[in-house]
Amino acid sequence: MTQIAVARNWPLATPAQQKALTVEFKTLLMRTYSVVLSSYHGQAIEYKPLREAPEAAEVTVRSQVKQAGGEWMTVDYDMEKTPAGWKVYDIRIAAVSLVITYRNPFAGMVRDNGIDGLIKALSEKNRQAALKT
Repeated sequence: MTQIAVARNWPLATPAQQKALTVEFKTLLMRTYSVVLSSYHGQAIEYKPLREAPEAAEVTVRSQVKQAGGEWMTVDYDMEKTPAGWKVYDIRIAAVSLVITYRNPFAGMVRDNGIDGLIKALSEKNRQAALKT
């Protein structure tokens, strides 16, 4: 997920920077997803039939969540099969990729402050969010 979000700047990062980016971005995403998902209580979730072949290494699991007021919101999970099992690498809510959403802001941070600046910004955002909880 981090590699997708950092995009063309990913190869510019050292292995240590890539690890730090991954840790910070994972923390950010976990906070973001947990806040959003914790707001759903008792809603119906409807999973759509899988379109990919059963032996596919990458699949999209499509679902709809019934919101208050009766409207349905699409939530799709892009997943890949790894040696450790199936892993989600992107989530699209109402057709908006949460990972791709970060691409432009990350590119701007790298352009203005380098890879270390992006790491610092993510770390600070995570620190501020932790103080609020």
